This record gives sequence, C-alpha cells and structure tokens, in this order.
Amino acid sequence: MMRREVLAGLTASAGLLGYCARAASHKSPEVNLTVSTDGDLLAFKPVELTCPTGAHVHLTFFHSGKYIRQDHDWVLTMAGVADAVAQAGLAAGESAGYLAQGDRHVLAATKMCGKGEYASVDFTAPAPGDYPFICTYPGHAAFMHGVLHVTAH
Repeated sequence: MMRREVLAGLTASAGLLGYCARAASHKSPEVNLTVSTDGDLLAFKPVELTCPTGAHVHLTFFHSGKYIRQDHDWVLTMAGVADAVAQAGLAAGESAGYLAQGDRHVLAATKMCGKGEYASVDFTAPAPGDYPFICTYPGHAAFMHGVLHVTAH
C-alpha cells in the first residue's frame, strides 16, 4: 500500500512539474533593444529593430551627439501615422516634449534627450507587422526614422 501512495505522489508531482514547465515556456520573452543617434547626424543607428509579438521590450535610447545641441527622442507609432504623430508633437510644443499627451497612435516613447544622455522605455510588442519609429523634435522626423519589425512567435 505504501508503494502505491508514493508512486501516486511521484506521478502527481511529475504532472505538476510538467504543467509548470509548459506555463513557463509560454511566458512572454523579454527583449532588450538599443538604438542611438548616428553621432551628430539626424539619423538613428540602427534604422531597423526586430522583436517577437507579445515580448516585454526594454528599449534604451542614447543620444550620441557630441557637438550640435539638438534634443532627440525615440517614438514608436502605429503604421501609417508617423507624420501625423510628428505634426501633433509640433502642435503640443516644447513644454510637452514635442509629443501630444494621450496620442492613441503612439505605442511607446522616450523623453527628449540632450547629447550624451540616455533614456529608456518599456512596452509590450504589438501584433506582428512593421511599425515606424521617429524623433518628434521639430523637423527631425523627415530624417530620423526607422522600423521596428514585430515577428510572430
């Protein structure tokens, strides 16, 4: 009788461990991304980033400029609306960091950074697709843009 109880307990424990392993394997991946300015140029480096859908993304942005005093930010938008987000940021003005508060087209954004500064943002990667990112400082979005490629698991 004792052997059956021990065997039943081991079988139940193995089943529970299997369930926990399956649950852990379905946990959203964590992804660290880094993007910077291309020195003092009005450009991001790199201009393409990739992550899987549903991932918890920690993005670090570095303003690597050394000479020209212009602030930059990193703003991820929904597809097809980057220009509208830049225009809304311009209308919001400097006091708002050139980013319209509550803009439903913005998926993630860092604060404005001066040369040599870092900023970071955490977000959950959206559905698979290509999402533009821009700098919303006035006039910069035309040159400072890139794409976040979100892949299926």
